[in-house]
Amino acid sequence: MNSMKTASSFIAGKMPDITTGQKPSARSRLLVMKRLLFISVLLLLSCGTLPAVEDLIQRTDQLFAARDNVECLRQAITLLEGRLASKPKDFEILWRLAKYNYYLADQMSDKNDKSKHYETGIDLAKRSVGINAQRPEGHFWLAANYGEYAELKGAFKSLWLLRSIRLEFEQAFAIDPGFDKGSLYLALGELFLRLPWLMGGNHQRGLEFLEAGVRKAPSNADLCLTLAEYYLKDGRMSEARKLMEAVLTLSDPLRSPKEMEELRNRSRNLLGKMGK
Repeated sequence: MNSMKTASSFIAGKMPDITTGQKPSARSRLLVMKRLLFISVLLLLSCGTLPAVEDLIQRTDQLFAARDNVECLRQAITLLEGRLASKPKDFEILWRLAKYNYYLADQMSDKNDKSKHYETGIDLAKRSVGINAQRPEGHFWLAANYGEYAELKGAFKSLWLLRSIRLEFEQAFAIDPGFDKGSLYLALGELFLRLPWLMGGNHQRGLEFLEAGVRKAPSNADLCLTLAEYYLKDGRMSEARKLMEAVLTLSDPLRSPKEMEELRNRSRNLLGKMGK
């Protein structure tokens, strides 16, 4: 059951009418407080039992780690948006909101909903870069949201974004190549491998980024599997097999349990096709 929807219905059906201009009675105020407390409990239950923490950032990081339950991700965004209202130039909040909107968009089935969250992520990431361009987070999540937004809109409509995507990833890489356990090696590697030659694509350079990333961050399952898939395309079967088998037993701190299982399933399917 969707507890957010349940809570919304609960409010709509039961809250006392306060639109008449009359001062609400003490009993009405008590009812409102009880409803809000009930909603808070529903939200907490929807995300399971998480350790109690006082720090907001730590709390939202916990909620993000539980993102397989989309309500946890929504709650993390709601908490950060509430804090951003009073701290509109807080770098740590801005880049996290850009990241969380990116992940929430991925869980949306409606194309318009996806687009809205990517657009929100782009705006927030731009603001974070404007506040601190010497940190990699804003650049990375700006490029990541740009990339998914471009893919959603289609190649022809988003050609103008390609330069910005590459520039932001490269700026993040110049600041911290090892950011997010090899994520920049994966991003730049795929960018060079997927782009046509006339638009800056370079197969060899792309492979070199992926290979360097696997050496520096061997626990990054997505990076390992992506390199394995390109090895398969190039006919490098034994190297591809080794990486895919590694993914089956990797413990990747970047991935949620659901994300990790999806990567393992992709690996199993490819190994099955190879005739393991």
